[in-house]
Amino acid sequence: MPGGGRPAALRMEWSEEALTMLGDLAEWKPAACRRAVAEMERMARAGFNYGRGVEPGRWYWPAGDVGVFYGATASTLRVRAVVDAKRLRELP
Repeated sequence: MPGGGRPAALRMEWSEEALTMLGDLAEWKPAACRRAVAEMERMARAGFNYGRGVEPGRWYWPAGDVGVFYGATASTLRVRAVVDAKRLRELP
């Protein structure tokens, strides 16, 4: 963010596991999955990590009924897992 401008957009990546989980969850919660994808894309475009740290290098973002676990670096957001947030025994 040289010169005090807006942060640069982050590259968005999805692990194979996350894509499989998203596809499985979308069979019965399609709108919630679309919302999760849109929110993660918006986060990447903003160039800023809004999630809550759950362990070093791993964050959680609640997108309605879908929870997204992801890693973030200075240039990339990488989604690692997508879960039904209502089934989490403990929220991160």
